[in-house]
Amino acid sequence: MKKYYEGLKKIEDFTSFDRTQLLDYIHRQKFEASALCNIGPDFWVELDYIIALLQYSLTEITEKKQEFFVNNVLTMMGGKIAVIHSLITKLSDEEFFYLKKDLKTFESIFSHASNIKNKKLNYFMPFSLFSNALDSMTVLYPLLEKSCDARTIARYNYDILLTRYLVGDFSKQLVEIIDYLIWVQTVFQVAIDNDKTGFRDQIITRLSAFIDTGSDFKNGTEYSAKSFVLELHEVLTDINIKSKVQELLNSILETKISVGECLRKITSIFIDSDISGQANIVRDLTIVLDLTSSVIKHIKESNNSALYEDIALSKALKPYFMQVSRYMLDAQVDMEICRLFEIMFYLEKTLPSFIMHDDIIPLLENSIEKFNNQKKHLTENLSGTFDPEAVELFKAKMKQVYAGKI
Repeated sequence: MKKYYEGLKKIEDFTSFDRTQLLDYIHRQKFEASALCNIGPDFWVELDYIIALLQYSLTEITEKKQEFFVNNVLTMMGGKIAVIHSLITKLSDEEFFYLKKDLKTFESIFSHASNIKNKKLNYFMPFSLFSNALDSMTVLYPLLEKSCDARTIARYNYDILLTRYLVGDFSKQLVEIIDYLIWVQTVFQVAIDNDKTGFRDQIITRLSAFIDTGSDFKNGTEYSAKSFVLELHEVLTDINIKSKVQELLNSILETKISVGECLRKITSIFIDSDISGQANIVRDLTIVLDLTSSVIKHIKESNNSALYEDIALSKALKPYFMQVSRYMLDAQVDMEICRLFEIMFYLEKTLPSFIMHDDIIPLLENSIEKFNNQKKHLTENLSGTFDPEAVELFKAKMKQVYAGKI
């Protein structure tokens, strides 16, 4: 939440208006709006792409671009108006002021341009006015592959979410490639032909750059035989992964291959194809329920030493739960997961006194109800049985991984 409000402050101050610095705020607004209005992230990705085409039409305007706007972009904009009307009605001004402002701007451009087109007065189209309105956008200013959090777009796809999480400790460059593929897969159905060709070229360029990136070797006075063994293991792992990525690149160059197949080939490098995402999310929900119940119990008992243990466990679990588990759940339950870890962060910051607000326990109790409902639904549709021992084993593993990073 800290980054979220820092982003909001940058918008209000207008002192640093690089939209890429507002990504936490932008992504959070879209995520919460989706959860409240029951729309998928595909809507935001496609809307962003359409706004990008609008921006292209309004930059260095030519007769060809004017025709493209009237004959193509305007039609694509019209396909989003019904959902935009619904969002404007349902979202509150207090929580979504800037998002609603941008939605109204989009609606106004479409309404005004459509009216002029219907009257066959295209030569009166106020492109400069549209351009100024577009430049004033904040949350909906076109960001293309950064328009939505890639994990939000990949919701319910355990293989991709887990792979992205594992790759994060290995290569930021490969994470960016995965994110780009996730975005391309989503936007492809509305993209124009020229852009589809550009997507393929960009994928080839990014994969080639990853393969050509050399390994970094450490050097220093504390370099030991152990350091050498660890570094050798990293280099061999790097060589193996790049060899697999080279195979993927060769496939793309030799024949047509879908973006989904590209993602499947990358995930197969890091995880087994038979891994059960549904069983693992039942395990994760059980852990969240245990943690939430434990925190409530220890707050009521004023058991500070036990709360220390709860906080330590939450810190060990947080990276995985915030990057994988939450995206395997319904959006409303996802928000409860975020709330739980925000409460744990707050409790940590109040150490050692543990300053308690009256609404903490009611919020956690409400979360437990939603977690239980989600777990019941998933368990009913779970193929096979759930192993309770998996819960304790996973906790122990996450604590071990966390300890190794401190």
